[in-house]
Amino acid sequence: MQSIDLSKRAKFRVSGKDRVRYLNGQVSNDVQKASEIEAISACVTTSKGRLEGLIWISVDENNQSFLIDSDSELRTTLFQRLSKYIIADDVEIVDITEDYLLIHDLGQTQSNGIKSNRYSIDGMDQWIRPGELDAGSDWISENALESFRISQGVPKWGNELDHKTFPQEALLDRTSIDFHKGCYVGQEIISRLESVGQVNRILVGLSFDPETVPAPGWSLCDEKNNEVGTVTSVSNDKGSVLGLGYMKRNHCAVQANNVEKTLQSSVKIRDTPFIDS
Repeated sequence: MQSIDLSKRAKFRVSGKDRVRYLNGQVSNDVQKASEIEAISACVTTSKGRLEGLIWISVDENNQSFLIDSDSELRTTLFQRLSKYIIADDVEIVDITEDYLLIHDLGQTQSNGIKSNRYSIDGMDQWIRPGELDAGSDWISENALESFRISQGVPKWGNELDHKTFPQEALLDRTSIDFHKGCYVGQEIISRLESVGQVNRILVGLSFDPETVPAPGWSLCDEKNNEVGTVTSVSNDKGSVLGLGYMKRNHCAVQANNVEKTLQSSVKIRDTPFIDS
């Protein structure tokens, strides 16, 4: 069994009798789908529909509170964002980042834990108190995990996701949005994009010529050398160079360009489990 250490992620506990109604008014997915045996992903967005964070939500073993985790760099801003709309609600949000380890067992579905699909493959989350972690796990290194994430097509904060991103650009509408739930912050814009409009760019999987390995920030260009997108992530694993990027709709990129150094790498669009889900 391969395990991933996600303990550096920001972790919050949301409790109080109004927690379901309140949290449903803050995130894009229906929090009533989360449970003590299965976690869901959800977007936290601005009133203009742009991302403030991608979170995972589950329920503690006593069914008395929600457990939330997100990217470590969002620990302060996301806590403030989730807290600022509490007015007369019976809700308490507590930062529990240091209170728990968070271990994800990749491909495991039978152990005691919380089912989650963080990398477009079933796995189990373990919220563990420090000092209670059993030995014996086969740990995935950070470099191996990054290569696996890219091969699976899963977007990451700081690469494919930031405060300018609409959820639909990163295809998060397929995994992290419930279009039938009630209102939440940003819901009007997100629903409008779904029903009457579309985003101008979309997440794609990429594969590159290994002779010239591109880097995040390189341009994706069409056959006329017009820029149609940007490379956001690249991994070079045993000669296989894979990446992720954003591209304008209805284009097929044929090369990646480093404008400053006049370098080029041929590129193809590839299938990934997340993007083709």
